[in-house]
Amino acid sequence: MQKPYLLSNLIPDLKLTVLTEVYQDLPVTHGYCCDMLSWAMSRLDGTFCWFTILNSINVVAVASLSGCACIVLTENVTMDEEVLTKARNENICICVSEESTFEAAARLADALKNH
Repeated sequence: MQKPYLLSNLIPDLKLTVLTEVYQDLPVTHGYCCDMLSWAMSRLDGTFCWFTILNSINVVAVASLSGCACIVLTENVTMDEEVLTKARNENICICVSEESTFEAAARLADALKNH
Protein backbone atom coordinates (compact mmCIF):
# COMPACT_ATOMS: atom_id res chain seq x y z
CA MET A 1 0.00 0.00 0.00
CA GLN A 2 1.35 3.41 -0.99
CA LYS A 3 2.02 5.96 1.74
CA PRO A 4 -0.22 9.03 1.61
CA TYR A 5 1.12 12.28 0.21
CA LEU A 6 1.39 14.50 3.29
CA LEU A 7 1.60 18.20 3.92
CA SER A 8 5.23 17.64 4.94
CA ASN A 9 5.85 16.39 1.37
CA LEU A 10 3.94 19.25 -0.25
CA ILE A 11 5.94 22.04 1.41
CA PRO A 12 9.34 21.15 -0.10
CA ASP A 13 7.88 19.82 -3.37
CA LEU A 14 6.16 23.15 -4.05
CA LYS A 15 9.05 25.17 -2.58
CA LEU A 16 6.71 26.87 -0.12
CA THR A 17 7.49 29.16 2.77
CA VAL A 18 5.45 28.20 5.85
CA LEU A 19 3.86 31.20 7.57
CA THR A 20 2.18 29.25 10.38
CA GLU A 21 4.61 26.87 12.01
CA VAL A 22 1.91 24.95 13.93
CA TYR A 23 -0.12 22.56 11.82
CA GLN A 24 -1.17 18.95 11.42
CA ASP A 25 0.66 16.80 8.86
CA LEU A 26 -2.52 15.93 6.97
CA PRO A 27 -2.76 13.95 3.74
CA VAL A 28 -3.19 16.03 0.59
CA THR A 29 -5.04 14.42 -2.33
CA HIS A 30 -6.25 17.42 -4.34
CA GLY A 31 -5.58 21.05 -5.10
CA TYR A 32 -8.26 23.68 -5.49
CA CYS A 33 -7.84 27.13 -7.05
CA CYS A 34 -10.48 29.68 -6.12
CA ASP A 35 -10.73 33.28 -4.95
CA MET A 36 -14.47 33.30 -4.21
CA LEU A 37 -14.94 32.38 -0.56
CA SER A 38 -18.47 30.97 -0.72
CA TRP A 39 -17.56 28.84 -3.75
CA ALA A 40 -14.40 27.52 -2.09
CA MET A 41 -16.21 26.78 1.17
CA SER A 42 -18.72 24.53 -0.61
CA ARG A 43 -15.99 22.53 -2.34
CA LEU A 44 -12.99 22.23 0.00
CA ASP A 45 -12.48 19.37 2.40
CA GLY A 46 -9.78 18.01 4.67
CA THR A 47 -7.58 16.63 1.90
CA PHE A 48 -7.43 19.74 -0.28
CA CYS A 49 -4.65 22.28 -0.70
CA TRP A 50 -6.32 25.63 -1.45
CA PHE A 51 -4.49 28.04 -3.76
CA THR A 52 -5.61 31.67 -3.50
CA ILE A 53 -4.48 35.27 -3.51
CA LEU A 54 -7.03 36.19 -0.82
CA ASN A 55 -5.43 37.08 2.51
CA SER A 56 -8.18 38.12 4.94
CA ILE A 57 -9.45 36.57 8.16
CA ASN A 58 -12.31 35.12 6.09
CA VAL A 59 -9.84 32.80 4.37
CA VAL A 60 -8.96 31.33 7.76
CA ALA A 61 -12.66 30.94 8.58
CA VAL A 62 -13.33 29.06 5.32
CA ALA A 63 -10.34 26.78 5.88
CA SER A 64 -11.45 26.10 9.46
CA LEU A 65 -15.04 25.31 8.47
CA SER A 66 -14.03 23.08 5.57
CA GLY A 67 -11.14 21.35 7.34
CA CYS A 68 -8.87 22.31 4.45
CA ALA A 69 -5.38 20.80 4.87
CA CYS A 70 -3.46 23.86 3.69
CA ILE A 71 -3.82 27.35 2.26
CA VAL A 72 -1.20 28.43 -0.27
CA LEU A 73 -1.02 32.14 -0.92
CA THR A 74 0.35 32.53 -4.42
CA GLU A 75 2.30 35.32 -6.11
CA ASN A 76 4.07 36.24 -2.84
CA VAL A 77 0.85 37.53 -1.27
CA THR A 78 1.37 38.51 2.36
CA MET A 79 -0.99 38.13 5.31
CA ASP A 80 -1.34 40.36 8.37
CA GLU A 81 0.12 38.98 11.59
CA GLU A 82 -3.26 39.00 13.38
CA VAL A 83 -4.71 36.78 10.63
CA LEU A 84 -1.73 34.42 10.92
CA THR A 85 -2.21 34.31 14.69
CA LYS A 86 -5.83 33.24 14.19
CA ALA A 87 -4.68 30.55 11.73
CA ARG A 88 -2.12 29.28 14.25
CA ASN A 89 -4.85 29.10 16.91
CA GLU A 90 -6.95 27.03 14.48
CA ASN A 91 -3.95 24.80 13.50
CA ILE A 92 -4.26 25.88 9.88
CA CYS A 93 -1.21 25.66 7.69
CA ILE A 94 -0.68 28.79 5.62
CA CYS A 95 2.18 28.91 3.15
CA VAL A 96 3.28 31.29 0.46
CA SER A 97 4.55 30.60 -3.05
CA GLU A 98 6.36 32.92 -5.42
CA GLU A 99 4.60 31.20 -8.31
CA SER A 100 1.26 32.05 -9.87
CA THR A 101 -1.78 30.04 -8.82
CA PHE A 102 -1.60 28.12 -12.09
CA GLU A 103 2.09 27.28 -11.69
CA ALA A 104 1.76 26.22 -8.04
CA ALA A 105 -1.28 24.05 -8.76
CA ALA A 106 0.50 22.44 -11.73
CA ARG A 107 3.46 21.66 -9.46
CA LEU A 108 1.09 19.97 -6.97
CA ALA A 109 -0.54 17.97 -9.78
CA ASP A 110 2.90 16.73 -10.85
CA ALA A 111 3.89 15.90 -7.27
CA LEU A 112 0.68 13.92 -6.68
CA LYS A 113 1.07 12.09 -9.98
CA ASN A 114 4.70 11.16 -9.25
CA HIS A 115 4.16 10.24 -5.59
